[in-house]
Amino acid sequence: MKSLHILLLIVLVTGCAQNIESSSGASQWDFDHQVQFKQTELSDDRHHIQVISKQDTEFSMLATFLMRRALMVCKSYGFKIEVLKGVERFDDKLSFPNMIMPSLSANIECPKR
Repeated sequence: MKSLHILLLIVLVTGCAQNIESSSGASQWDFDHQVQFKQTELSDDRHHIQVISKQDTEFSMLATFLMRRALMVCKSYGFKIEVLKGVERFDDKLSFPNMIMPSLSANIECPKR
């Protein structure tokens, strides 16, 4: 009986830890990078990713996540990232300390297979 409870607990924890892929543009959460993002499949080899900006998330973390997500989506190097908006300047936080930065939005094009 005790082993059944332990097995059930392991199954529940494993089920909660799974990363469910969604291509419909629904909001998702990446637990490794602690960022929220939306991913939409534009075609077989093109995807749109929007990494949602929050005040406590640094831009470098958003950009790193975008690179790693592109590698995960394309499953190989040679991808192209077209940044659409959300890149901040070095002096943005000095000039506008209360400015809400836009979400990092980019299109990813995977290499042809």
